[in-house]
Amino acid sequence: MNLDDIQDIKELKALKAKIEKKIKNQKAKPDKAKLSELYPSIKNDHKKHVRADGRKVFRSVVDYLECYIKGLPPISRAEFYKRFGIESRRGKVTPEVVSQVKGLLAAGKTLSEASEETGISIASCQKIKAGAYNS
Repeated sequence: MNLDDIQDIKELKALKAKIEKKIKNQKAKPDKAKLSELYPSIKNDHKKHVRADGRKVFRSVVDYLECYIKGLPPISRAEFYKRFGIESRRGKVTPEVVSQVKGLLAAGKTLSEASEETGISIASCQKIKAGAYNS
Protein backbone atom coordinates (compact mmCIF):
# COMPACT_ATOMS: atom_id res chain seq x y z
CA MET A 1 0.00 0.00 0.00
CA ASN A 2 1.50 3.30 -1.09
CA LEU A 3 0.99 6.32 1.17
CA ASP A 4 0.34 8.58 -1.83
CA ASP A 5 -2.66 6.42 -2.75
CA ILE A 6 -4.40 6.90 0.62
CA GLN A 7 -7.13 9.46 0.13
CA ASP A 8 -9.56 8.64 2.85
CA ILE A 9 -9.15 9.12 6.61
CA LYS A 10 -10.79 5.73 7.19
CA GLU A 11 -8.07 4.00 5.19
CA LEU A 12 -5.42 5.81 7.20
CA LYS A 13 -7.04 4.82 10.51
CA ALA A 14 -7.34 1.22 9.35
CA LEU A 15 -3.66 1.21 8.41
CA LYS A 16 -2.76 2.70 11.80
CA ALA A 17 -4.81 0.03 13.60
CA LYS A 18 -3.14 -2.70 11.56
CA ILE A 19 0.33 -1.40 12.44
CA GLU A 20 -0.56 -1.05 16.13
CA LYS A 21 -1.88 -4.61 16.15
CA LYS A 22 1.38 -5.92 14.68
CA ILE A 23 3.40 -3.99 17.26
CA LYS A 24 1.21 -5.34 20.07
CA ASN A 25 1.64 -8.91 18.82
CA GLN A 26 5.41 -8.48 18.64
CA LYS A 27 5.52 -7.20 22.22
CA ALA A 28 3.23 -9.98 23.47
CA LYS A 29 5.51 -12.77 22.26
CA PRO A 30 7.47 -14.35 25.11
CA ASP A 31 11.22 -14.12 24.99
CA LYS A 32 12.73 -17.33 23.68
CA ALA A 33 15.73 -18.85 25.34
CA LYS A 34 18.76 -19.12 23.13
CA LEU A 35 19.24 -22.68 21.95
CA SER A 36 22.94 -22.45 22.64
CA GLU A 37 22.14 -22.01 26.34
CA LEU A 38 20.02 -25.17 26.37
CA TYR A 39 22.54 -27.36 24.58
CA PRO A 40 24.78 -28.20 27.59
CA SER A 41 21.82 -29.45 29.63
CA ILE A 42 20.58 -31.57 26.72
CA LYS A 43 24.06 -32.93 26.10
CA ASN A 44 24.58 -33.86 29.76
CA ASP A 45 21.14 -35.47 30.05
CA HIS A 46 21.75 -37.39 26.83
CA LYS A 47 24.95 -38.87 28.30
CA LYS A 48 23.09 -40.25 31.34
CA HIS A 49 21.17 -42.76 29.23
CA VAL A 50 23.49 -45.73 28.79
CA ARG A 51 22.93 -49.47 28.74
CA ALA A 52 24.34 -51.81 31.38
CA ASP A 53 27.30 -52.63 29.11
CA GLY A 54 28.12 -48.93 28.64
CA ARG A 55 26.76 -48.45 25.13
CA LYS A 56 24.58 -45.45 24.33
CA VAL A 57 20.82 -45.96 24.41
CA PHE A 58 20.21 -43.47 21.61
CA ARG A 59 21.80 -43.51 18.18
CA SER A 60 21.88 -39.73 18.19
CA VAL A 61 20.73 -36.65 20.03
CA VAL A 62 17.95 -36.42 17.42
CA ASP A 63 16.44 -39.73 18.56
CA TYR A 64 16.69 -38.49 22.13
CA LEU A 65 14.96 -35.21 21.33
CA GLU A 66 12.20 -36.96 19.34
CA CYS A 67 11.05 -38.51 22.60
CA TYR A 68 10.60 -35.09 24.17
CA ILE A 69 8.88 -33.70 21.09
CA LYS A 70 6.45 -36.62 21.09
CA GLY A 71 5.87 -36.14 24.82
CA LEU A 72 7.47 -39.41 25.88
CA PRO A 73 10.11 -40.13 28.46
CA PRO A 74 13.47 -40.61 26.78
CA ILE A 75 13.69 -44.20 25.61
CA SER A 76 15.57 -45.79 22.77
CA ARG A 77 13.84 -46.16 19.43
CA ALA A 78 13.91 -49.96 19.68
CA GLU A 79 12.32 -49.78 23.13
CA PHE A 80 9.76 -47.30 21.75
CA TYR A 81 8.86 -49.68 18.92
CA LYS A 82 8.61 -52.64 21.28
CA ARG A 83 6.43 -50.71 23.76
CA PHE A 84 3.88 -49.70 21.14
CA GLY A 85 3.95 -52.86 19.04
CA ILE A 86 5.62 -51.29 16.03
CA GLU A 87 7.70 -53.82 14.19
CA SER A 88 10.96 -52.49 12.84
CA ARG A 89 12.39 -53.82 9.59
CA ARG A 90 15.91 -53.23 10.85
CA GLY A 91 17.83 -56.22 12.11
CA LYS A 92 16.00 -58.90 10.12
CA VAL A 93 18.71 -59.41 7.52
CA THR A 94 19.75 -63.01 8.05
CA PRO A 95 21.75 -65.23 5.68
CA GLU A 96 18.49 -66.90 4.62
CA VAL A 97 16.96 -63.52 3.77
CA VAL A 98 20.08 -62.51 1.85
CA SER A 99 19.95 -65.65 -0.28
CA GLN A 100 16.21 -65.23 -0.81
CA VAL A 101 16.65 -61.61 -1.96
CA LYS A 102 19.51 -62.57 -4.28
CA GLY A 103 17.31 -65.28 -5.78
CA LEU A 104 14.41 -62.88 -6.30
CA LEU A 105 16.64 -60.25 -7.87
CA ALA A 106 18.21 -62.87 -10.14
CA ALA A 107 14.69 -63.94 -11.19
CA GLY A 108 14.05 -60.38 -12.42
CA LYS A 109 12.05 -58.98 -9.49
CA THR A 110 12.39 -55.30 -8.62
CA LEU A 111 13.84 -54.09 -5.33
CA SER A 112 10.40 -53.11 -4.02
CA GLU A 113 8.92 -56.50 -4.91
CA ALA A 114 11.81 -58.30 -3.22
CA SER A 115 11.41 -56.04 -0.21
CA GLU A 116 7.71 -56.82 0.15
CA GLU A 117 8.22 -60.57 -0.19
CA THR A 118 11.09 -60.83 2.29
CA GLY A 119 9.90 -58.24 4.82
CA ILE A 120 13.02 -56.07 4.83
CA SER A 121 13.47 -52.51 3.65
CA ILE A 122 14.20 -51.51 0.06
CA ALA A 123 17.49 -49.98 1.24
CA SER A 124 18.55 -53.35 2.68
CA CYS A 125 17.65 -55.03 -0.61
CA GLN A 126 19.78 -52.44 -2.40
CA LYS A 127 22.70 -53.22 -0.07
CA ILE A 128 22.29 -56.94 -0.73
CA LYS A 129 22.26 -56.28 -4.47
CA ALA A 130 25.42 -54.17 -4.16
CA GLY A 131 27.13 -56.97 -2.22
CA ALA A 132 27.30 -55.37 1.24
CA TYR A 133 26.00 -58.58 2.86
CA ASN A 134 27.97 -61.79 2.43
CA SER A 135 26.30 -65.19 2.50
